Amino acid sequence: MTLLVFGHKNPDTDSICSSISLAYLKNQLGENATAYALGDIRKEAKFALDYFKVDGPKVLDNVKIQVKDLSYDKVVPLNPNSSILEAYNLMTEKNVKTLPVVSNEENFVGIITMKEIAQSLLHQHFSTVHTSLSNICKNLNGSVLVNCDENISGRVVTLSFGMDTIVDLLSEGDIAIVGDRYDTIEYAIDTKVKLLILTGNTKLSDNLLALAKQNKVSVISVDCDTYKASNIINQCNYLESIISNENLIIFNKNDYADDIKEIMLDTNFRSYPVVDDNNKFLGLVSRSHLLNPTKKNVVLVDHNEYAQSADGIEQANIVEVVDHHKIGGIVTDVPMSFRVMPVGCSCTVIYKMFKENNVEIPYEIAGLLLSAILSDTLIFKSPTTTEMDKLACEELSKIAKVNMEQYGMEMFKAGTSLDEFSIEEIVNMDFKEFNMSGKRVGIGQVFTLDIDSIFAKKDEFLSYINSTDYDMLVLAITDIIKEGSYLIYKAEDKVISESFKVDASQGVFAEGVVSRKKQLVPNLTNAIKNL
Repeated sequence: MTLLVFGHKNPDTDSICSSISLAYLKNQLGENATAYALGDIRKEAKFALDYFKVDGPKVLDNVKIQVKDLSYDKVVPLNPNSSILEAYNLMTEKNVKTLPVVSNEENFVGIITMKEIAQSLLHQHFSTVHTSLSNICKNLNGSVLVNCDENISGRVVTLSFGMDTIVDLLSEGDIAIVGDRYDTIEYAIDTKVKLLILTGNTKLSDNLLALAKQNKVSVISVDCDTYKASNIINQCNYLESIISNENLIIFNKNDYADDIKEIMLDTNFRSYPVVDDNNKFLGLVSRSHLLNPTKKNVVLVDHNEYAQSADGIEQANIVEVVDHHKIGGIVTDVPMSFRVMPVGCSCTVIYKMFKENNVEIPYEIAGLLLSAILSDTLIFKSPTTTEMDKLACEELSKIAKVNMEQYGMEMFKAGTSLDEFSIEEIVNMDFKEFNMSGKRVGIGQVFTLDIDSIFAKKDEFLSYINSTDYDMLVLAITDIIKEGSYLIYKAEDKVISESFKVDASQGVFAEGVVSRKKQLVPNLTNAIKNL
């Protein structure tokens, strides 16, 4: 089982570092886990990754069910140079009505159905064959006596008449079918036919074999009679002559199940080819495969609310949650591991999981765990800080070989410069959505040591915030040194006053308010409920 481990949208340092660290722990415990991020990695997290020389996780767009998650049919494809009879026999053996055709490089070429086979037998010119010596031997259960050319193309002539008639029928380059009529056989070789098919396991003398080689006449001996050989020979034709490759609907393995469902409803094909990004054939998918898809197995860290998680999370199988926030209404069909602890950071929980499982924490993972805890607790200035957070950082800083206070300030300085970001990017940088008494409330939070650069654009921030479709929106600009937050908001002043006991105005400083989880969210929730 492959596990996709990721934090919330607009990932902060905790989301990035907890994803990587928990995925590492899972892999050490024998599971197959990969860390992902639900958005671009911000400067603070990038500083930590670069400092401890860890590659950042790949960005995950969504966890919607894709074609590759469906149990589509892994059908063995045929080659354009396979024979029509081989295709028919395989369909009969496998009880299927459709077969894919791929090139020698396994690129998808087209499909063959019973319809194409039937039409080929009804409408093709029975007197000509374009195939290979191997196909004819395989389909007629024959053995090669003389091989002058693997490619066989020509008019088919059945030599079951007297010599007078044969003289008028046979020409150079023909494909001749004959039994043990040795005068006819010699005449066919002298005429320099392309291929001589000897029925009834007829054998040739060394002289006739030598003559055939001299005249470049390929010879095969088959165990069936002339009548059967004459009826089967046209079914030895290459498949390429009847491949259907027009107006086909082909799905990529990364296409979404919801999208292909709509296409299937609008079309009437029995099955649809599935290819990868390089057009390599993978299998055939049909409507029935949509009924019981294999959901992606995901582990959520640093969040447990649908609105904060990956797009399509309702289509995923949530097998575990590791978090430090309030429980936000995640619902699953089956039991899962749900671990939420009242600590300052998800990485503190993961640190404890390393200890519980007796897994050694390597230098780089210790550095990431430490970075996340220092970030979320504001170097222990946040009210969310617990003794467990502090004890974890003491050990982790030793493993990571850093002075935690000095390293923490370097990380904050690297991560709090906002000059390169737009107003919209800053508001949404660390943004979460909540439902408070039926109101859609957004809360963004940024940490910076350069408050003046924010207030120089206060009117622009206010204009953007008021243009959003949220019922209320609060942007908290948190000053790590002053241990409080400046508030720019789309809300009634009385909501802000009631929430933070301040004289509400745009840009008001809320002393001691540094935690979204323990202060911003619960204070606003209570104030809105009491209005």
